[in-house]
Amino acid sequence: MYPFTYLRRHAAMRRLGRRLERALKARIYRALPKRSRSPRPASPDTLAGVRHVLLVRPNFRIGNAVIGARLIQAFAEGRPEIEIDYLGTDTTHELFDGMPLARYHALSRSMLVRPWKLVRLLIRLRRRKYDLAVQIGEGSLTSWLLIQLCGARQSLGQRGRLAASHDWVSNASPPHAHELASSLAASLGLACASRPWLVVSEQESRCAAAKLASFAGQRAPIGIFVGGHLDKRLPLEFWQDLLRGLERHRLPYLVLLGPEETALHTPLKSACGEFGQVLPRMPLRGFLAVLAQLRRLITPDTGPMHMAAALEIPVLALLQVEGSRKFAPKGPNDLVLFRPTPAEVIEQASTVPSPGLPLAVRDHGSRLTPSLTRVESAHPTGGNDTPHAYSAG
Repeated sequence: MYPFTYLRRHAAMRRLGRRLERALKARIYRALPKRSRSPRPASPDTLAGVRHVLLVRPNFRIGNAVIGARLIQAFAEGRPEIEIDYLGTDTTHELFDGMPLARYHALSRSMLVRPWKLVRLLIRLRRRKYDLAVQIGEGSLTSWLLIQLCGARQSLGQRGRLAASHDWVSNASPPHAHELASSLAASLGLACASRPWLVVSEQESRCAAAKLASFAGQRAPIGIFVGGHLDKRLPLEFWQDLLRGLERHRLPYLVLLGPEETALHTPLKSACGEFGQVLPRMPLRGFLAVLAQLRRLITPDTGPMHMAAALEIPVLALLQVEGSRKFAPKGPNDLVLFRPTPAEVIEQASTVPSPGLPLAVRDHGSRLTPSLTRVESAHPTGGNDTPHAYSAG
């Protein structure tokens, strides 16, 4: 691992980075000039005469990327005559494969030390001559700066301290993160589902199904992702106890690792028996295809949690902090456990949320155009330190 990557992923450095980012943002907000003209509230009129749109969410975290992706589908199905470009990041661009985009533009962390690359990106954006640039997400100073510099004729942003710099402003403030795209789409008169979005090709599905069939036969396994950001993680001992419990219940399972969990491969493998296996680190598209074949995913508040929600794979979410509640999947077969013990997780994992399909016939390529139906938010119990579960649907 490169020294810069190690420092960037270190928990203490991440906390320091957050504090520095908030302080820098506060100074920039105070320095920005105020416009006297008030922006108009977003409405279907915002899209009048619009033929070329740039959707902007340059977020390096997987979860935030797939949460905003649903707006692409809303535009493609609701206004197919509009050409859609997306401004994201280089680390998440593979998540957008198969989506109806004219062009994907990628922001990179390397542009901090190679500013000429950022200049070239801005030149490419300005040459596209966008009618409208849309900010997906709230409070992103990076998104705001790129929208101001991309040369779009008009911009649509979020309410807040930077609202006066936009032509249009969305006043939607959804209580759940998965409603971000749908609330923004609704203000524009577009139908949009309240869940993240991903596309898995038929070829990717077949390859992943064949790979897992050699391990689990015709029974879809449970997936376990052991990652997490800062205080959302669970200790290694928790996962080892969980794997031993799944072995006792004779439940087939797969342990999935991300780039930050590579060091856990050996200790987790030692806790596996005949019913489990720790998969080696996979490319992002391969990881996504395997995820689409699972019976259920057990995970903390992580990017794969949102990926599973996008694929309608039932999620057993293990939350450690109250702030994660607004990000937990809320589908009819999703379940949330707050600060659980391994025994409580095993008890819930032993139940089958829905009849498992044989791997050979599971087709996630059909998720190119899922039905646009609204899913109501969960109403969790009051926050305390007592482990408990509630249905997310």
